[in-house]
Amino acid sequence: MIAFKYTKTDGAEYLSHLDLLRHIDRTFRRAGIQVKYSEGFNKHARIFMGNPLALGVKSVAEFCTVDCIFSGDFRQVFNAYSPQGVKCLAWRQVEKNAEYAENITACTYTARGLNAFDENEVLLKDGIIITDLRGRSVDIRPRIYGLNRQGGDTVFTLGYGTSNLRPDLFCTFLQSIYGGRVTEIIKTDSIGSNTF
Repeated sequence: MIAFKYTKTDGAEYLSHLDLLRHIDRTFRRAGIQVKYSEGFNKHARIFMGNPLALGVKSVAEFCTVDCIFSGDFRQVFNAYSPQGVKCLAWRQVEKNAEYAENITACTYTARGLNAFDENEVLLKDGIIITDLRGRSVDIRPRIYGLNRQGGDTVFTLGYGTSNLRPDLFCTFLQSIYGGRVTEIIKTDSIGSNTF
């Protein structure tokens, strides 16, 4: 099996999770890397990706495990056949599925376009109630792990996996309080076990 870290930029941030899965599968086929398939009636390629990224959010810290046998420079071969914006940054051979969807617990993002604000005003709140995409009232404060301003950018670390907070929803909350207009969100780091 191969575990690899890849980007989702340069237009690829507008691919849905399923479309991205199809692109990765096709990249392996074009590269001549044989992926193993599941058994049973509806066979599918044994490609294990992390949790879906919100549409329009760029990333330089996505992870995937593929059940295949390969020798050589995986990064070079994958990048030669992958679509624009989906590029391998690092890779390694692994014995079993790294289960990134379960093992990544937090992610760090950078947002551009928000007005300046005092991050402690947010971090010192006991609760922050927002309405999620399903119309439910949710307290997002326990899912905010870090927040600071660096230059003109806002850098924040949010819960991922079971305590997930979408970065676009968090930025919408910050915009509603402090103003500005987010022009770009990029995931810069994934935090958890088995990452590299």
